[in-house]
Amino acid sequence: MRRDLAQDALNRIIVLGATGFFGRLAVERLRAEGLAPLTASRRGGLDLLLDAEVPAALRSVLREGDLVLDAAGPFQQRSTALVEAATDIGVDVIDISDSLAYAARVRELRDRIDLAGIRVLNGCSAVSAVSAAMISVSGVTNPVRVSIFLAPAARRTANPATTSSLMDSLGRPIRVLSEGRLATRRGWTRSRTFSWRSDQHRRRGYLTESADAILLPEAWPSLREVDFWVDTQVPAVNRTLASTVGIPGAARLARRLAPVGSVVAKWFGSAAGEFGIEVEGGDGMAASCLLSSARNSYQVAIAPAILAACGIVAGSFLARGLVRADQQVDTTALIDYLAGLGVDFIKAAP
Repeated sequence: MRRDLAQDALNRIIVLGATGFFGRLAVERLRAEGLAPLTASRRGGLDLLLDAEVPAALRSVLREGDLVLDAAGPFQQRSTALVEAATDIGVDVIDISDSLAYAARVRELRDRIDLAGIRVLNGCSAVSAVSAAMISVSGVTNPVRVSIFLAPAARRTANPATTSSLMDSLGRPIRVLSEGRLATRRGWTRSRTFSWRSDQHRRRGYLTESADAILLPEAWPSLREVDFWVDTQVPAVNRTLASTVGIPGAARLARRLAPVGSVVAKWFGSAAGEFGIEVEGGDGMAASCLLSSARNSYQVAIAPAILAACGIVAGSFLARGLVRADQQVDTTALIDYLAGLGVDFIKAAP
């Protein structure tokens, strides 16, 4: 039976994974918006002891009408236990996952989510809510190709979970959208340059896996090509990682050393960051959009989730079920919100 939750039924906002970098940031930004989130972690020491992988714990702690902002990464290693519990109890879930595998698992629950009448916003982060917003603002209708580029503010965001997520594609088979269907490539074996404003801003990205490959075509069925490229922004690390792909066992060792890599990135990584997108339409029209900041680019990852949570609390977020990436955040509101946090938006020809 479909459950329709009235606004006054909203009990609590719970930030899961609140001990991590983006979990702490989510709590900070929600409080800045006048909300009072509860903090939760499987390690304890916060408002709630909650493990997203333990169904019994989820059903013991969560209540009908709760809103969970899920920042408990890396999502590549996550099951759908939280979403399954949410459908049974009547809980809205916003996650900041970037994982294609996790997105695919959540989509297997689409009918169950829709029938429950809850909201599940999967990939309500740079991947894929911001990607979708930038396609919308690009002005390109019926896009056929999208290339996304990420240069994280490594000095700020590097930790074992984020580094593990970034390196998960290293040397492994990954999936990209090619010729209208998912195709297998090998992570970090290809690279290309991006130029947003001038030759002084050229960036080289390495091919990695992203949930954009399956989430963006839901909103734009015209898409034939979707790929995702990353620049670690740590001196010499890009080429070093790429070189391990051709050495037996080296890539696997590098992935195991992700916690060490996060320490290196904290010391030597860039404080600035960029998130950009190139869009090409079937009519030949093309555009590029860039979000960048010298110090606050990491806010891009959490901004859509904060705006969505505020909308749900205010009763202005009307969509229910498994919400598409292009329906998760208003583009103008997102750009304005990020501008207030010191993140610049640039739109130009590629």
